Amino acid sequence: MTADVVTLRERQTTGGEDLLAAVVELHALITIDPVMGAAPVRIYFVFNPAARARIAACHDVANGARTPLPAAYALVAYDFPFALHLIETSARRIASERAKALVSCSADLQGDVLRKTANALGIDAQPVASFDADALKAAFFPSTQESVAHVFRLALRSPRPGL
Repeated sequence: MTADVVTLRERQTTGGEDLLAAVVELHALITIDPVMGAAPVRIYFVFNPAARARIAACHDVANGARTPLPAAYALVAYDFPFALHLIETSARRIASERAKALVSCSADLQGDVLRKTANALGIDAQPVASFDADALKAAFFPSTQESVAHVFRLALRSPRPGL
């Protein structure tokens, strides 16, 4: 085997450094993938009448109003510590505060993904504007790291689009 020593040109600034930093963050955000089957986002579809009533109580208290129970709810739960671990252990180092901001952004995006996907399948997913996240965690996820990031009221639209 032979080898040559090559002198690399010095890195010249082109104004793309900010873009490079942003792309590193974008890469970290979109590659929060499941590790051995575990992902930071978990979506639960709730049809059980007792569980739906518990969810309604958590957002009715926050809203101060009673609304009829939907046929189903979707809870988007997010494991913030696990997502932060995935970003902090990625190949590119991202500052801790910025990594936390990326994790929060990822959690926000999960709600948009659920709503758009449901819409494509003819399901109306209405976000619940305010809810008691601590009460939902205590009721459904008391022994996990998950936090409820989004709550949606689900209903079937008519007519449903074809795929």
